[in-house]
Amino acid sequence: MGRSIAQVTVVIMMMNLASRLFGFIRETVIANVFGATHLTDAYLVAYTIPYFLQAVLGMALVTSIIPVVTKYIVKGEEKEAWRISSITLNWTALFMLVITFVGMIGAKILVKITAPGFDVQTTNLAVLLTVIMFPSVIFMGIGMLITGILNAKKHFAVAAFAPGFSSVIIIVAVLFMGKYGVNYLAWGTLLGMVGTMAIQLPVLKKIGFSYSWDWNFKHPEVKGIFINLMPIFLGTAVNQLYLAINRYFASGLAEGSISALNYAGKLMNLPMGIFVLAVSSAVFPTMSEQAFRGNRDALGRTLSRGLKMVLLITLPAAAGLMVLDEPIVKLLFERGAFDATATTMTADALFYFCIGMFAMSANMVITRAYYALRDVKTPLYLGLISIVVNILISIVLTPYMGHSGLALANTLAAAFNTIVMFVLLKKHLPNLYLKSLICSVSKSILSAIFTAVSALGLYRYLDSSVFVASDTKILLVKVSLSVMLGIFAYGVAIVLLKEEETQILIKNVLVKIKGKKTVDGK
Repeated sequence: MGRSIAQVTVVIMMMNLASRLFGFIRETVIANVFGATHLTDAYLVAYTIPYFLQAVLGMALVTSIIPVVTKYIVKGEEKEAWRISSITLNWTALFMLVITFVGMIGAKILVKITAPGFDVQTTNLAVLLTVIMFPSVIFMGIGMLITGILNAKKHFAVAAFAPGFSSVIIIVAVLFMGKYGVNYLAWGTLLGMVGTMAIQLPVLKKIGFSYSWDWNFKHPEVKGIFINLMPIFLGTAVNQLYLAINRYFASGLAEGSISALNYAGKLMNLPMGIFVLAVSSAVFPTMSEQAFRGNRDALGRTLSRGLKMVLLITLPAAAGLMVLDEPIVKLLFERGAFDATATTMTADALFYFCIGMFAMSANMVITRAYYALRDVKTPLYLGLISIVVNILISIVLTPYMGHSGLALANTLAAAFNTIVMFVLLKKHLPNLYLKSLICSVSKSILSAIFTAVSALGLYRYLDSSVFVASDTKILLVKVSLSVMLGIFAYGVAIVLLKEEETQILIKNVLVKIKGKKTVDGK
């Protein structure tokens, strides 16, 4: 395959890390200026549909086009790959333009559906922000298709950093214009999406992409992309639909509930966005090529390796976030309008979100295997069932647990969806390498427990006997030392347990640094 999955993962991970760091700076800047108030509630609800389309339809576009472009590149027919890509780009831009027009006209209806519990003032503000931000979906659609084309050609770095560039634009908008109103946050968000598309254009030219003004919708591959788009869209929409359900129920709870769930979700998604997205992005073109060649056994090995790699990171990350939830939230967000109550609400939601981090992470890799095999129906059906499960559990838990019950409902529904989806993969793949996977996950779980105990133990010691004061600088020291000890403890444990994927990753990082030939770990 040229470069190993492990080395590609390291490259994407580095870009994702930079992107997510800018994303967190963006969140802290927004929290500092606007807090967890009706302003951020209105902004988040207004961005629900555009963000949903960005995260779900955008990912569906990437997922749909990669196998097709990969197929023609493998066949040596690049010219035809560019023609198919151009047709898809043209129709996508037109489709997004129509969606934008409808969304802006129906902004009030969308807000009423998304957040029926808002008062009149917050509703009117959310409608205005929706109108401002909705055109972002046009640039999102084009940008995500470009990402798919670049990934099919094994170019990942710039596409992975593109969201970070968007965050930089939003940060600048809030810092310089946020004091004049939340409207400028919305304008910054729109401009940020333009930047996400624009930063990828030079790389698209570099790979030799040739654009054509072709609208031949009858091309069989183009028809296939759009026919599969809706099932993939709905199948990948599950997590975003969970968020929409959360906001629906939370709109009738205490003020700031929507924002608390949002900030907790951002924290949980940090390790997922940095590492899990890197792994799933790296394995998908490879799995698509293996599926096209009919090599199911190799695809099973790739899937197993991808799952082991994502769980290697998400299990200790979840354990660490769960035991240090409140101090981490306080350190990152508690300043300005974000008070102690907001910290407690966010930390409570974070704890329950993290319980299901393993399932949400594994799901990102498992669904890629289905899509590489051109099975778009199974993820769709199971995703719809899990949404029903999520709604039912939310109805049961919310009266007793408030917004934390919504986070737990997400976790339980995600676990159900992922486990069933993995079991049903057996109909496609002769060997899921289950024994090797269970062995690897067991080592990761033991190491994660050691991580959590070490980090929490040190934090409590520092909090009670060394650094009793609780100002931001002291808190930074306590959290940093605890996190570093947790990482060190996990590293020692996983090395002593001789986890294979760890050794492969370490070797590929060293190879990347030294600039030598790739280590494939075989």
